[in-house]
Amino acid sequence: MNNISSAHPSEQLKIYEQVVLRIQEMLHAGTLSVGDKLPAERDLARTFQVSRSSIREAIRSLQEKGIVESRRGNGTFVIDTGNIVEPLAEALTEQRLYLLQIMEFRQAIEPVMAGLAARNATPEQLEDIASIMKEKAPEPPEGNPWEKDIRFHCAIAKASGNPLFEQALFNASTALEETREAPLQTPERRAQSCSMHKEIFSAIVAGDEILATRCMHKHLEQVHGMLFTSK
Repeated sequence: MNNISSAHPSEQLKIYEQVVLRIQEMLHAGTLSVGDKLPAERDLARTFQVSRSSIREAIRSLQEKGIVESRRGNGTFVIDTGNIVEPLAEALTEQRLYLLQIMEFRQAIEPVMAGLAARNATPEQLEDIASIMKEKAPEPPEGNPWEKDIRFHCAIAKASGNPLFEQALFNASTALEETREAPLQTPERRAQSCSMHKEIFSAIVAGDEILATRCMHKHLEQVHGMLFTSK
């Protein structure tokens, strides 16, 4: 099976929804049949190259649809093929709008936040950001590389000197995760993200408010491209 990040008409769905759709396609194609046991959560995460939390959410969704059933101590089994034809157009439109709104929020506050960090960051806060950047990002499905990304951006928010930025990111944390998992699924995308983080951090360390603002804006444009184009 191809990984979930390959070109696919469902690409704008949430990660777990993409997994649900792929499993339904396997049922439709006969790769999975009623009575079959689903692979272990760890194996599904590796196959689709997503987090195990996304696999768990996908399985819960399939259970609600009456397609699979979890049997204590035995695993999860297919009990129905379900309705393969779903209103994807509506779901895609809604999810695309949701992601656009999240990116609009990020573009509105994070470049300003980075600029203020260049102006106000203390040596201790710069050291905190540097420590995060030195960490080796874990590889899916065992780890969540986006957790490091979240901590990097939150550390910059703290360094801005305005606690409202940090609070805004915290309040929107669940929504913001939607813009992180897909862009960080592949080694190439993680490398691109790390490169942009280095540029942002260098500008902050240099105390260059304008450059830090521009670098964060460029980074978010990169994220936007990963979210809305097939690669």
